[in-house]
Amino acid sequence: MKKYGVLAVAQRFLMVGLLTGLVWLCLPVSAGAESKITIRPMITADVEYHDNYYRAEKAEREVFVYAVKPGFQFGLETPKTRINFFYTLEAYWYDDNGSVPAGEDPASDDDYIGHLFVLDTRYKPTRRITLGLNDDFYLTRDPRQSDIFDDRVDRRKYIVNHLTPLFFYDFENRFSLGIRYRRTDLHYLERPKNDLVEHRWMFNLLYNPTRTSTFDLDYQHWTVDYDESNTSDYSADQVRLIYEKRHRHFAFDVGGGYQWRDYDQSSIEDDGTVTLLASVLWQNPPPPEGRRYLGRQFIRAKTHAYLGAERNYNNYGDTYTADRFVLSLGHVFREKIDCRVRGWYQINDYENYIGPDSGGRPTHRKDKTYDAYASVGYLITKRMEISLRVGRDERDSNIRGLSYVDNYCMLRYDFNFDILSRGMFSEEGAYY
Repeated sequence: MKKYGVLAVAQRFLMVGLLTGLVWLCLPVSAGAESKITIRPMITADVEYHDNYYRAEKAEREVFVYAVKPGFQFGLETPKTRINFFYTLEAYWYDDNGSVPAGEDPASDDDYIGHLFVLDTRYKPTRRITLGLNDDFYLTRDPRQSDIFDDRVDRRKYIVNHLTPLFFYDFENRFSLGIRYRRTDLHYLERPKNDLVEHRWMFNLLYNPTRTSTFDLDYQHWTVDYDESNTSDYSADQVRLIYEKRHRHFAFDVGGGYQWRDYDQSSIEDDGTVTLLASVLWQNPPPPEGRRYLGRQFIRAKTHAYLGAERNYNNYGDTYTADRFVLSLGHVFREKIDCRVRGWYQINDYENYIGPDSGGRPTHRKDKTYDAYASVGYLITKRMEISLRVGRDERDSNIRGLSYVDNYCMLRYDFNFDILSRGMFSEEGAYY
């Protein structure tokens, strides 16, 4: 596989540009008064304190993190076309609270400028057909942005890009078909490197017996190719059946299936795993009524209660089965005070990772990790908020040296913040 260098990054931008140009060519020439253009500035600024920023078991370091994230949204809608483009520049600065331990680099060496852009397009050439293109690009140090189940603690800078063309066909009032292809590129800018490319095909057959209930037969096939020979490439297949029921304020879904993997390295065995998911949600005001469409994301109301659980493999690195439980509660008091409690708890059972336990005996790795916080915010206006967040991130591992506890707090300012502007990298994705 070719390295994901400067040339490859340029090629990715060129591909997105060409595909976007094709969408623009499909726009009606006489859109005129029927078109709607949106241009909106956004900015987020925050200061964070971590008492164990690098998530070490013993050598804990207190670090202050300062971030300023200006950006903008450009949107265009016509009767047949929707284009949304979001860009955010993310400037991060780090400062040790106290002296730097001997032999270690100062936290300020991690200062960086990140970039996040999200392109979301839809075009309906006919009443039944929808074509689309999504591209989500992120340059970051947050390891959990590469995979919702990710359990790494390193702070290496990396690029992750998801490019997804899609085709959606509505057969009639009850059946619809979705076909998507997603290419994921993961490229590390700092050593040690373990770059990869994932090619994933996704097929969804949706059946809506009523406007408020949906059966989703989901089949996916993908391959993961690593640059480094010390990590095995693999191919995978997954099939799931999911049922979703929506009431005015209340909704739930439940589903399950199976995933198989085939590793290139014969020394790695995999018997596959049962995949499960279930969730229940209450929210007010309620979301729009109607059928479920592939790729449609309803924004959760600020007043809500959500509980979810999921079981599946992680995508990259050492393979483990993850059992994940998430909770999100939120309510706005007197239309000004925004209070939230959120958290997730995850159990990772590794397939092939063997390491020393606290007594030095070799054992299969099993981790229990959670991250939970409470926040209170004041809505200065409907689009402007200042908030304070206090949380705890903890991992309990049976392998020596891998446990940690990180207590943190954050003071944050948001103006025109939109969760959709972060695409697949939204914090919301960790809870919904």
